Amino acid sequence: MTASRRPARELPGDPARLRLVYTHDHPLEPYDFEDTLEQWHVSVRLFHGEGEEEACPQGCSEACERAIMEGTEIGYLLLCRLRDYTADNRWEAADAESGDLESIASTVLDPRTGQYTDAFDEAVECPVGDLLILDRVFLDKPWRGFGLAPVLAAEAIRRLSGGCCAVAAEPGMAEWPDDREEVSESSRQQARRKIAALWESIGFTHFREGVYLLDPALRKAGDLLAQRREDLLELSQAYRSRAASRTVVPEPEPEPEPEPEPAVRGAAESDRRLQVREGWLETIGSVCAENSLLYLQGRCQQAGWDSRDKRTALALAADVTSETDLRELGEQIQDIHFGLQKAFADAVTFSADSFDVGPFREDISRLGPLAGVWVYGSNLHGRYTSRSHGVGDACQHARSLSPRLERISLVQLLELEDFWQWNGPMCSFCSGWSGQRLTEKQYAHYLSTTGGRRTASA
Repeated sequence: MTASRRPARELPGDPARLRLVYTHDHPLEPYDFEDTLEQWHVSVRLFHGEGEEEACPQGCSEACERAIMEGTEIGYLLLCRLRDYTADNRWEAADAESGDLESIASTVLDPRTGQYTDAFDEAVECPVGDLLILDRVFLDKPWRGFGLAPVLAAEAIRRLSGGCCAVAAEPGMAEWPDDREEVSESSRQQARRKIAALWESIGFTHFREGVYLLDPALRKAGDLLAQRREDLLELSQAYRSRAASRTVVPEPEPEPEPEPEPAVRGAAESDRRLQVREGWLETIGSVCAENSLLYLQGRCQQAGWDSRDKRTALALAADVTSETDLRELGEQIQDIHFGLQKAFADAVTFSADSFDVGPFREDISRLGPLAGVWVYGSNLHGRYTSRSHGVGDACQHARSLSPRLERISLVQLLELEDFWQWNGPMCSFCSGWSGQRLTEKQYAHYLSTTGGRRTASA
C-alpha cells in the first residue's frame, strides 16, 4: 500500500529562535479559589536574530528591533494547576472558571468532594499532589502542520508539572469558524483524533470519556520529550539548509551540475522526514487502505514503542489485503505494547463516524463493490446485554483485534434492522462498528456515490 505525500510547506521562521515566556498574574486582594486554581499563560515568541549576518536583506525596521528585544508572538498555551490540600473543592474551582476545565475535572475528580476518583487512583503511579490541566495550545496558521505543538506542550509541562501527580488534557478543536454549524460531527471527531495522536506522542494516554492523562512519575514522558527535541533540531536544521541554499549564486557559464553539498543533502533528507511527519496526520480518519501503512509509520515514528514491536506491526500492516481476517492478526500482536495494538487496529480499519453510511441505508443496491467490505464489532447482532463497540481508539470502550469480535460484511450489517434502531446495541460514540479500510476500487465507488462527504483526505 502506498500513498502520495504532499510537498512539505516552508517554515515561516527558524524554530531555534522560538522561546516560551511564562506568565502568571493575580490580584493582591483575596479572590475566589485563590489558593486552589492557578492559571498560566505561555507565550510562544519568535525572536529576530542579532548581528550583521542576521540582518534583513532590505535592512531591519523598527519592528525588527522590537522582535530582537521582545519577540513576536506566534502562538500560546494555557495551563491550569488545581492545587491539592486547600480548603476548596477543586471541581468547584474548575467549574467556576470554564466549562472546558469542568469537563476535564469532572472526569478526574469526584464533584462532591473534589478528591481524585478511584479510577484515577488506579491509572496514576502516585495519585497524590496537584493536577495540571493542559487547557489549550494555539499556533498561528503558518506555523501549523510541522509538529511544533507537541514539543511546545512537553516543554511547558516539564516546567510547570513539579509537584503534580498527573497532567490532564481533552483533545478538541481550539478554533471554530464563525458559523459552528459548518463543522460536521465527523470533521470534529477527525480533528479530535489528530490532536489526540499528537498528545500521545509526548506521553498522554487515554483515561476515560475523552480525557487523556500524562504521568510525570514515569520515564516515558521524559524519553518522548527527548525525541520531540530531536524533531525540533531536525526541523531547525532543515530551515537553515533551505535558507543557505537560496543564497547560492550560480556560475555565469553553464557547467555540469555539481554534486550536492552535504548541507543540501541533509536538507533533502530532512524534507523527506518532514513530509512523513506532516503527511501521516492527514491519514487519521481515512477510509482508504492505501493510507494504512503511512498512518502506522507515523504513529511508530511519534511513539517510543519497542523497535521489534514496531517492525512486527509494520510488517503485518504491509501484508493486509481486503480479504484478510484482521481478528487472526490479533494473536500475532497480542504481546506487543497495548498502545501499538490500538494504533495497528486504527491503521487497518476505519471508524464508523468516518464513513457516510446514509446513501447506502437509503438504497442498499448502491453498495456495489462496497457490499463485501468487512465490518468488525463486539456485539453487532445484539446477542449480549452490552452495547456494540468498534476497535482501536474509536471510543473509550473500543475493543482490541481478537477472535472474540464479530465479523460480517457491510451489506449484512445494513440488513440488520435491529442494529440501527435508536435503542439498539450500538454505541453513540463509535456507532458500534469499524470497517476494514477500502481498496482503490471500493474507495472510488464510495466517492462517486457520496460525493466525498464525511471522509478524511486520502
